[in-house]
Amino acid sequence: MTDRPKLLAAAAVAGACALLLVRRRFQARRACDCTGALLGELEQLEARGRKLREQLASLQAQRESPQGEVRILMDGAFDMMHYGHANAFRKGRALGTHLVVGVNDDASIALCKGGPPVMNDEERLAMVRACKWVDEVVPNVPYVMTEEYLRWLITEYRIDYVVHGDDPCIVDGKDVYDSARKLGKYRSIPRTEGVSTTEIVGRLLLSSPDHHSRAPLVGPAAGEPCIFCSSISILINRSIYRTD
Repeated sequence: MTDRPKLLAAAAVAGACALLLVRRRFQARRACDCTGALLGELEQLEARGRKLREQLASLQAQRESPQGEVRILMDGAFDMMHYGHANAFRKGRALGTHLVVGVNDDASIALCKGGPPVMNDEERLAMVRACKWVDEVVPNVPYVMTEEYLRWLITEYRIDYVVHGDDPCIVDGKDVYDSARKLGKYRSIPRTEGVSTTEIVGRLLLSSPDHHSRAPLVGPAAGEPCIFCSSISILINRSIYRTD
């Protein structure tokens, strides 16, 4: 009987130790749960921070832009610039008040389209600058813009909308303008049918004295320039290019 108090004391100690062990395990599990919850809250806060930074950049761009100005960005290779390009500039600028055109550089065109353009950087830049609907030109724009590069362009040039023709622009299975769509700044315009740089190059490769047959009222002799076509070309150039 004298050992009973000792046994009771030992049992009490053992019980206390077991209770302490269970409590510590519970606290450890609770700490893990709290860690997961905190990580989730942190991710939400980071996403909210990115969104707020985007809104801040947009507000700063609006504040820096003159009142009432809507700045449009268009980009492309604009190789052997033709009336389809000029018509796209006309339609794009009609969506705003200021047109900024990014001209793709030779290297990125060759990489993405499988070959270099017919006209080099300086020649294509000169043609785009000469168009009367273009207010500003950005050289050396990559054919496929990353999201970071697009954000830089939008901030640097205070862009309100990125505009492109309604024909799909897919490179390596990806939409070139996906970043602009995600930002809610993408707008499309109808493509001018019946003309493209590829089609013009094809005409040149198949060129012959009878390729003027599209103008049946005029029958130029072989090797002589078509007066009708020359006149139309002059009128088009005067209408889309600057005269100042």
